Amino acid sequence: MRTITSERNLNTADAYGLGQLCFATAMGLASAVAAMFTTMLPLSAGWQYFWLAVCVAAFLLAIFAVVLFFQRSGRESRATDIDRDAAP
Repeated sequence: MRTITSERNLNTADAYGLGQLCFATAMGLASAVAAMFTTMLPLSAGWQYFWLAVCVAAFLLAIFAVVLFFQRSGRESRATDIDRDAAP
């Protein structure tokens, strides 16, 4: 039986960026679901305002995560500097 090994690994910067994108995706989906709850369900005014607040908060968190991702990806990570200095 042959064992397959992968030579590709995520370094810390890639894993952090992937985590940010997953968080932004989850918050975007939460925002969409909360928007549907706000507009489509026949709820009392209190519940509609609650779901509207959840929708806005989740949307702002998603935008914030995307902005942080692009700020971090625009500059070299510390792990890249360490790898470059260690190369012969």
